[in-house]
Amino acid sequence: MPTAAINGTEIYYETHGSGFPLVFAHGGFGGLGTGAGGNVPAWVERFSEHLQVILPDRRSSGRSGFPDVPHTMSLFASDIRELLRHLGHDRAFVWGTSAGGPIATTFGLEHPDAAAGLVIAETAPWLSQDPDLLGRLRGRIEVLTTSGAQAAYDARREGGTVGLNLFAATRPAETEEEQRARDQRRAAIQGQLAQVPREERVAKYGAELRTYAAHLDFDATSRFAELKMPVLIVYGTGDTVYPDVPWATLAEGNPNIEVRLFEGLEHGAASNTPEGEAAILDFLRRHTPAG
Repeated sequence: MPTAAINGTEIYYETHGSGFPLVFAHGGFGGLGTGAGGNVPAWVERFSEHLQVILPDRRSSGRSGFPDVPHTMSLFASDIRELLRHLGHDRAFVWGTSAGGPIATTFGLEHPDAAAGLVIAETAPWLSQDPDLLGRLRGRIEVLTTSGAQAAYDARREGGTVGLNLFAATRPAETEEEQRARDQRRAAIQGQLAQVPREERVAKYGAELRTYAAHLDFDATSRFAELKMPVLIVYGTGDTVYPDVPWATLAEGNPNIEVRLFEGLEHGAASNTPEGEAAILDFLRRHTPAG
């Protein structure tokens, strides 16, 4: 179980294959049930025939450390940069999906010399454009900051959970099979939570809120012109977690950015279709540095 001491915490990671490195910045906002370690995506086997795939668990996720310190987007990007140094790499591709998309974008903006290319998938250049959701998140993070993780956890009784729901789409299920799959996923998550001691649930809820705090004010809509490395955007136009993102407009005028839109596909589906995976692998192979 490899770990590295990175920016004051332990970062768990796995490597698969050999060749030019590709770091996968996973989705989710930390806490329980998130992270890449131990849950290797199906595409890794195919991609690792051409690249060294690096799967870290982000701080406050999975098997990495859960430090009780403020989290920022710059810190998440720096964690990737320092992990690459630890592994002896000067440059890498970074593929950020969902909540990992802003981290990949920040890596490109703040560490351009280390970014051979970016894949930004199933995400948006902001956390949300819903003022009510953002306001409730700010309120819950304020409770965490002023009164601690226990108070923030207890606030769920009256105020409910806050943040993006990445486990269930907001649209109704289109088929009975899809509804069964959603119900099974929800039951599995609830079953896992039931096995975790309350003290751990409280601490990791605080970690989840610290991750949300890092994303809360992120907005890269005016900064895509600064990305000078190759960038591939992959997005399903039916995404209900990050809805109605005008990626074609946002990328307009930057010849380094390719946009692949998948009509009607829900969150997480586009990059997991055969066409989506093929587009990503083709992009990475075209831009892999020689030698």
